[in-house]
Amino acid sequence: MSGSVTGTGSGDGPADAAGGLVVSGGGSSMVATDELLAHAAMMRVLHTDSVVWQTQLERIRRLDSSPAPGWSSDDVGWRVFEAAAAIGDLEQLSGELADSLVGAAEGYGEAERMAELFARVSGAAAGQALARLLPLLVVMAIPLLTAGGLAWLLGRLGAGTGIGDGAGAGAGAKVTRGGGGPAGASTSSPARGGERTPAQAGFAGWLAKNPRALTNPLLVQIVRVLVSSIDDVGTGVVGLPLPLALALGDDGLRVLGVSTSAAGILWLARPFGPFRETGVAVRREGAASRATPPAGLGDLADRIPSVSETGPQVRIERYGDPAAPSWVVYVGGTAEWNPVAGDQPWDLTSNVAAVAEQGSGSYHAVELAMREAGVQPSDPVVQVGHSQGGLIAAQLAASGDFNTVMVATFGAPAGQVEVPPEIPMVQVAHSDDLVPALGGAAREVTDAGNAHLLVRREVYAIDEPPAHSPLPAHTLVNYRETGRQIDDSPEPRLAEWRSTLSSVVGGAPGESTLWHGSRLSAE
Repeated sequence: MSGSVTGTGSGDGPADAAGGLVVSGGGSSMVATDELLAHAAMMRVLHTDSVVWQTQLERIRRLDSSPAPGWSSDDVGWRVFEAAAAIGDLEQLSGELADSLVGAAEGYGEAERMAELFARVSGAAAGQALARLLPLLVVMAIPLLTAGGLAWLLGRLGAGTGIGDGAGAGAGAKVTRGGGGPAGASTSSPARGGERTPAQAGFAGWLAKNPRALTNPLLVQIVRVLVSSIDDVGTGVVGLPLPLALALGDDGLRVLGVSTSAAGILWLARPFGPFRETGVAVRREGAASRATPPAGLGDLADRIPSVSETGPQVRIERYGDPAAPSWVVYVGGTAEWNPVAGDQPWDLTSNVAAVAEQGSGSYHAVELAMREAGVQPSDPVVQVGHSQGGLIAAQLAASGDFNTVMVATFGAPAGQVEVPPEIPMVQVAHSDDLVPALGGAAREVTDAGNAHLLVRREVYAIDEPPAHSPLPAHTLVNYRETGRQIDDSPEPRLAEWRSTLSSVVGGAPGESTLWHGSRLSAE
């Protein structure tokens, strides 16, 4: 991926710990809860109103001077004076409180940005240092690997088994690899009822006992830095100085970065089979149905197709005059995690290809579906997506191939996609969701013309994450709930975004269609 960030980074503060909404971006350096920002805006309005009231009272006060007639009672004049004094106090206090609230939000935003800058620079330095130590680490590891290999070989021979036997397989059991699961994962034969290998069962059991292992804001931050530092290992191998590496990276010229790291993975893996892209085809599923205009982010999240291996991945809604329609395109998340491409374009291959900016199968499938649905290049389009679908939505907006007028992403690794700053965009990212961090650290843009917002929430700040669900904060169910909370927020920028959405889709019912994409033969 590439490009500019929407708002500030994703550091976790007191508001995240309380499970509330944290809003940043929109051309502002402020980072705070939606309630604090709403109160600051309310104090600004009250301060402005106080100035207007004082002007009106001044006009009334002038009625007591020549040539206007005097007050009929001294008590009336005194009451006007008291009102002016009270409003003066209100004007001063509301202004001071607004300044204090804004100052607190700006101060936290600045501290967060400095912490993220330090983390990115430290990660880059650590990546380069690791690269320079690799030869030494390899040499040091040779005796350990040799001793471990001999111990394993002796243990196998002592047990009377052949070296090529499947480890951990019981008598008569057959262990196969590949299958329908992730590449490299071992799955049992049907005779064993699909049970997990001991390693898989042990890891799954450990996750069940430690549900916060992968649902941890600190881990999310660490993963974000690690992903952003992969390219720095390469610059360290070739001996590139750290300042030059930073200048060429995501925070500089972006010659290197997360996208180039993903491209390197594709280059290394594709000769062996994984991550090979294919052509795609789409078909409409079922007849068109009636659709009511979405009123906010909660409605948008509710209509994103749920993950399914065989179901539709795209929903397209048309509103307004058929001769000049507006559209809302909803894109679902990853459905298949096998790195070897099969029939499903919403797979791991598309994930890596999209991050590498190499035209993923899922991206091309959404393009085809939009054209088949009748979307014209000049028609206004609202792009919406969850996870991989959010990444695709942002990339479609960045491409300029369609007239994207708004974007909403949920749990998407899209922080570096260069969506034009003038397009109203809301990125919703849970602080305890690992997936958005896989896009690396996003670059901050706080220019006045930037219309991008980042809304964060820690889902499991108080409640314990459910067992047997490794990434519960990433589920579409939780993002739908966050969308509804955002719609209830009085924060002015969020309210303005909802108002803009209503103006795009209008108030009349529209038409909805569902689309299924599939891969063609491998290229």
